[in-house]
Amino acid sequence: MSISAKTTALILLMGVLLSFSAFYIQRSIVYPAFHNIEADYARNNIDRVVRRLDAQRKTIDFTVYDWSAWNDTYSFIQSGNPEYIDSNLYPDTFLNFGFDVALFLDLDREPVWGRVFDFPAEGGYVDLTDTYLDEVLSATAGFTGRIDPEADIDEQKTSGIVQVDGIPVLFAMRPIVQSDGSGPHKGYVVFGQFLDDDLIDNLSEQIVQDFTIQPLSQTEATDSPDTYQLEAINRSALSASRIYSIEGTPSLKATAILPRNITELGRDITFYGVALFVLLCTVLAAALLALFRWIVIKPIMSLKADISSISSAMDYSLRASIRNNDEIGALSREFNSMLGMIDSNNTELLRLNAELTSKHQKVLEVQSELQSANAELKRLSEHDPLTSLSNRLALEKKLEQAWEILCRTGDPLTVMLADIDHFKLYNDRYGHQAGDESLKRVADVLAGAMHRKSDMAARYGGEEFLLVLPGTSVDAAMDIAASIREQVIATNIEHDCSPVARCLTISIGIASVVPRNDLTMEDLVSAADKALYTVKRSGRNNCRYQPVGSSGSTTAPAT
Repeated sequence: MSISAKTTALILLMGVLLSFSAFYIQRSIVYPAFHNIEADYARNNIDRVVRRLDAQRKTIDFTVYDWSAWNDTYSFIQSGNPEYIDSNLYPDTFLNFGFDVALFLDLDREPVWGRVFDFPAEGGYVDLTDTYLDEVLSATAGFTGRIDPEADIDEQKTSGIVQVDGIPVLFAMRPIVQSDGSGPHKGYVVFGQFLDDDLIDNLSEQIVQDFTIQPLSQTEATDSPDTYQLEAINRSALSASRIYSIEGTPSLKATAILPRNITELGRDITFYGVALFVLLCTVLAAALLALFRWIVIKPIMSLKADISSISSAMDYSLRASIRNNDEIGALSREFNSMLGMIDSNNTELLRLNAELTSKHQKVLEVQSELQSANAELKRLSEHDPLTSLSNRLALEKKLEQAWEILCRTGDPLTVMLADIDHFKLYNDRYGHQAGDESLKRVADVLAGAMHRKSDMAARYGGEEFLLVLPGTSVDAAMDIAASIREQVIATNIEHDCSPVARCLTISIGIASVVPRNDLTMEDLVSAADKALYTVKRSGRNNCRYQPVGSSGSTTAPAT
């Protein structure tokens, strides 16, 4: 078979295979990709619905928080003062908030004041208290048990959805405390909204997505909130649903109907893409055949004639052993020795290049390891291995740098010398391993108190630490020291042999100065040491300020 016939058959076969491949790719990859995009689009939209519902719940809870943590409400729930009702609890208040349900309950969950409203779109309001109050109380009263009175005031809350006369009510509840968050609780505030058609339409307009809500069936109530239900209604519409959960409790099912524009677009792209590809393959095959005959076949036939002439002249350097009966076979027989030499040379070059690349990679790896080792060596040389704080070497560098900078800027340089109280007794009582662990925990407190990049906490020796605070005033340093002392106490590290307290405590000496030429860093650290000595002598578990060059000191009161 001639090379022309082989080429024609090959191009036709490739055209057919490419057409089938294009059809397969479009149907198996491209079209499903559009389907997946559509599914993601549906999930994103139903997620927007759920997020909007949750945002509505958080808005209610935020308002409940304002009302429940208020001294006036705290007094009202105990006295039932009618002035509070006249001043605050009128329908326009709840119209402005958009709330339909407002309850003020005592600790026995009995209503001190409660109203259920309906605010029609045309204005005014309808008092539905007599109709729905008992049902709302019955539905929401059990939620008081979900509030943990031991939790932080911000976390003393609950919310949910209850059904009242077949209409879901989204509500939030918080205990009534004083404005500063202190108690004890005197009752509960409950605000809620009817998730009726008007509210759902309003929320739909806000997120530009129509949706509906339905109560959960027994089967759906056990579904995960991360489970999506996507169902094709027809070729042009898709239903997307998801469970909306509040505090881990499935509450209702949200559903949105979405157009299937993406899938329709994918279907059109698949059809026209395959058709266009088949047409292009046909045109390309015809063009390739014509070009191949003109550009390849004709020159090869001429070259064959030339090579045959050279062969007849017995130029054996051009002879080849390939015995194919086509044009390429004749060409290969004339040039195989040259190609063999080129191949041999190329193989050697590749081998040498691979060897060079390997050696270069090893050099890079060694350089990387050396850089890592140097970085680790520098870190180890400037950090205490037990507490991970800076060591004396890094501390001295920091003090020198800060002193030089603050000499120019005229800002104060403040240091704190902190010492763990009766640490030897602690080690003797609990052992050095426990002592090391307590040092780490105290070091964590000190490191956490360094809020600026210019601040440094360093281990000064044993159970002593030195804190460097460039640009920090004495008052700010006293506040930081008091906070550190309280945080160390808050770690509640047992120290039953300490004469100071039943837990581990810390004493802090503070000194501050604007660096100048007639003073040294040693003067500053010495003043902090004197302040620390004064704290120890006066009973420990305290912090004092010692001016540089002064024998007096200022004490922060212990709490």
